[in-house]
Amino acid sequence: MSKVKDLENAQHDIEKVNLMFANLSLIQGIDKALGVPEPVGDPAAVRARAKDYAQAATSFNQASQDLAGIATNQLPAVWTGSVAEHATQAIHAMSAETTTSKESLAAAAVLLDAWANDLEWAKRTDADGCRQLSEARAKAAEDPGGFDQDARNAAIAGVGARISAARHAESCATSTASRLNQLTSKARASRAGEGSLDPLAAVVLATEKNPGAGEDDGYILTPGQLDRATQTLGVMTGADQAAFRALLSGAKSPEEAAYLWKALAAGHSVADIQRFDAGIHPHGDDPAWLARHLVPATSTTDINRESTDNIDLTYQGQQVNIDGYSVYSQRNVNDCVAASTVIAQAKLDPLLMYQLTTGGTPDTPGADSAQNFEQRLQKTYVDEYIAGQKADGRKTYPKEDSGLGPKAQTYLADKDLGKATGADYEHVELEDEQDRRAALARIEKSVDEGLPVPITVRNSDEGHQMMIIGRDGDRLQVYNPWGFTSWVTEEQFVNSQLGGLTPGEHPLNKSTALELPK
Repeated sequence: MSKVKDLENAQHDIEKVNLMFANLSLIQGIDKALGVPEPVGDPAAVRARAKDYAQAATSFNQASQDLAGIATNQLPAVWTGSVAEHATQAIHAMSAETTTSKESLAAAAVLLDAWANDLEWAKRTDADGCRQLSEARAKAAEDPGGFDQDARNAAIAGVGARISAARHAESCATSTASRLNQLTSKARASRAGEGSLDPLAAVVLATEKNPGAGEDDGYILTPGQLDRATQTLGVMTGADQAAFRALLSGAKSPEEAAYLWKALAAGHSVADIQRFDAGIHPHGDDPAWLARHLVPATSTTDINRESTDNIDLTYQGQQVNIDGYSVYSQRNVNDCVAASTVIAQAKLDPLLMYQLTTGGTPDTPGADSAQNFEQRLQKTYVDEYIAGQKADGRKTYPKEDSGLGPKAQTYLADKDLGKATGADYEHVELEDEQDRRAALARIEKSVDEGLPVPITVRNSDEGHQMMIIGRDGDRLQVYNPWGFTSWVTEEQFVNSQLGGLTPGEHPLNKSTALELPK
């Protein structure tokens, strides 16, 4: 039981009036309240650690500036051609990694300093509450058989202060830990370097991002994919390792190489990756082309993260509508489970997205048109929908179009998302606010690793599956298979205030279930 619950129980005893031996009963309640430990932690020690992190951030900032200057102006003149290009790429990657380290350490310093202040307030408030309780006890003890209203009022104020302190300490500790965990997930190079990669190659791989400017601007590999790719390489046969490394050495750009690693992390064989690279290699030196054809543009800018707007996914840098629907929309078919799962899988698996955008023939004129993409996408949605209906034991589309149940939701999450990540998913019902709050830590951990989390929302009449695909502090990014993403707060999730994700006459406010990685 938490300290808050223990104190609330003591509060109940203190507020309860027992006319027989009222002060004695009050003393027992006060003793129960005083028996609860104070908030744990040393504000001075936390503040000292924050100072250390701030000083380290300053050092990383200088290193990042020095590396950036070397990459742009100070390479030796004898380094030319591919040697200079590779050196520049490596130094830019080191600069990016030190910048990320600087930003993470600076953010951690701010978080810890704020936590020290919060903890200091909680300890001070708790101490005041204990003093009031002790004084109330002494006053009540003067006449154990009597009734002292002043002592009772003081005890009520004292236990109230302790409850406020405990709530504040618990809430701030949870929030601080959550944000620190997210900062920890940004230590990407160490993840890539835990396998058979040399440290410099690990840094380059970990820092590769899509170009933005109308395309996706996120990291090409998720933290979990960095782990899985390098681990997979380590257990491959010698022949497969040699074949994969040959693909990497022939890549025209770090971005092309990163997508090969991403394909490996998604569970594909070397033979599949070789065929994939044969299609993308002619465009390997065009990061924008790679982004347009190999990943849905779901990443959003800092401004959009702070917005409550629904942000339509673009196709090849443009917002595309066909027959009045977003090109990504599930349209008027009840295949939201399949549609949200397919896009989440496409975000993880570049071979799937490549087939959707090009049909496997990228250089055929018109192969990647929005119309062709939309047709392939709708077929994939329906194919997955039918697979889910079979798992549910139902008739299949178009004979039946009533959506999918929990069994099929878990089945598709395991079959598609599990294949691309190695995770096993389980269905988790959310009966109330307590269930939703308890699920937050698992949601955060999963999303920080790059594992999508399917979420079911409902109103009194119907349900809808969407996908949690990102996090920024206490905000969650959700993909709606109507073709857009949105940012919501964790409190909106906990308090069933998600109606903005499903605009219309009958919004679906309440989150009722998740598919969570075990």
